[in-house]
Amino acid sequence: MSEKLVEIAEDSARGGFFLFTGNAFQLIILAMGSIIVARLLGPENYGLLSLSLVIPLALIGLIDLGVNSALTRFSAKLRVEGKAQLAADMLKSGFLLKLLTGIAMSAACFIFSDALATQVLNRPGMGFLLRLASSLILFEAIFTTLNSAFVGLDRMEGSALIMNAQSIAKTTLSPLLVVLGFSVVGALTGHIVSYLVASLAGSLIFYKYYKGLGKSSNTSFLSNIEVMLHYGFPLYLSTLIPIIRGQYQTIILAFFTSNIEIGNLHIATNLSSVMNVLILPLAVLFPAFSKVNLDSNELKKAFELAVKYTALFIVPATVLVVTLSKDLVYTLYGHTYSSAPAFLSLYILIFLYAGAGSIVIIYLFSGIGETGTVFKCNLINLLVFLPLAPLLTMLYGVPGSIVALLISGLISLAYGLFIAAKKIHVKPDFKASSRIYLSSFLSTIPVLAFLYVSPFNGLPNVLISGSLFLLIYLTLAPLTGAITHTDLENLKLILSRIKIIWPLIRPVLAYEAKLLNLAPK
Repeated sequence: MSEKLVEIAEDSARGGFFLFTGNAFQLIILAMGSIIVARLLGPENYGLLSLSLVIPLALIGLIDLGVNSALTRFSAKLRVEGKAQLAADMLKSGFLLKLLTGIAMSAACFIFSDALATQVLNRPGMGFLLRLASSLILFEAIFTTLNSAFVGLDRMEGSALIMNAQSIAKTTLSPLLVVLGFSVVGALTGHIVSYLVASLAGSLIFYKYYKGLGKSSNTSFLSNIEVMLHYGFPLYLSTLIPIIRGQYQTIILAFFTSNIEIGNLHIATNLSSVMNVLILPLAVLFPAFSKVNLDSNELKKAFELAVKYTALFIVPATVLVVTLSKDLVYTLYGHTYSSAPAFLSLYILIFLYAGAGSIVIIYLFSGIGETGTVFKCNLINLLVFLPLAPLLTMLYGVPGSIVALLISGLISLAYGLFIAAKKIHVKPDFKASSRIYLSSFLSTIPVLAFLYVSPFNGLPNVLISGSLFLLIYLTLAPLTGAITHTDLENLKLILSRIKIIWPLIRPVLAYEAKLLNLAPK
């Protein structure tokens, strides 16, 4: 790698590490609460809980209008330009707009809850749950706006605080209320109250930072909103499409499948979210790609390396989860979720696209300013999914819905790769990715053999099989050429600056180097 790429990679690795640890902490807390609640409620009631959140989550996505993105940008930009008072005006206007739209949408959901439950969710008896969940729209709108404001003000500790406050409150309250006999209502109440607690705590902290900006300059509310919408609305359209697709999928499932099946699918999506711990740090690629000259060979190299190093982690993790799906589900959630292992094995296959650049390509287009291409990729995904989802779900139930998701994602990725090759002349190193796939799949053979004869169940199988898979994968990767001497040098340059994890990484890289010396030239 060139010196510039090394410097960018080091910055990305440091930022990614902190994103990884922070997100992992939050995910662990939420996962603990999810496991407890799912075990207490059982598949049918857990499915009902999932359905009760569909309408509120869809409406929360609708009311943003790009204001959150605009708040992050303008609060940072105006402060740097020495216009802190204008930043204060933008923040005040943005919060007021989100507050008004949140109240209006919460009221609409409350008033029309019975009709929404009957016509949209195909569950006439869910009106009360929707009325209860309607308040979540307001609280989560405040929560997300606070988070965007903290990022724009360079107060990441505020963002971390409200995320952890929400996860701790939910993990404490939801299981407690279920144990006390409130069932789905208790779990839903705990979820709602967690956002209320986090929003109140965040508002107090934000007010302190807001006062530090000085008195506002009293610019027009409407002019501020116009500026924010002009910037944020195109980004809003891009982020809205995945939200629509996700809620549309659940609504289709509500018409063609049972609460039990939806509960099992929700368990599968919960477990697949562990992949987000590995994916979220890759957000640092957004600014990383923006630092590379568009016309230079460095962009091509940066993209190839980003895809390869992403695949080195994501692909084997995906293959391992598929292999251990039954033991993972039964260990964490119990045997009552009997369909969840099959759903998990199918649903998580979308992460195998990482070797073709599915995760990195969006950061590439965003980083170089091709936001229109990001929108088109998301739109193609939605347009393919819209007709496929009801057809395949009607014919094959939940597996059909997941297959529709896999097909739409693959077609969207193919379009993105075509545009990347045509407009900016970059493409993944498919030869390197194929070696990663080979190493990952070969590593499952001894694991499957062990599982076939294993006298254990559940957690022992997960621990033994996971350790066996890791050892074999680390052995095969250098022997198959999935990792090269150049890769080891790159990883050493990048990771050696992160003092906390370097002592753990160094012996792994030393082991890989020894195997590379034994591999045939």
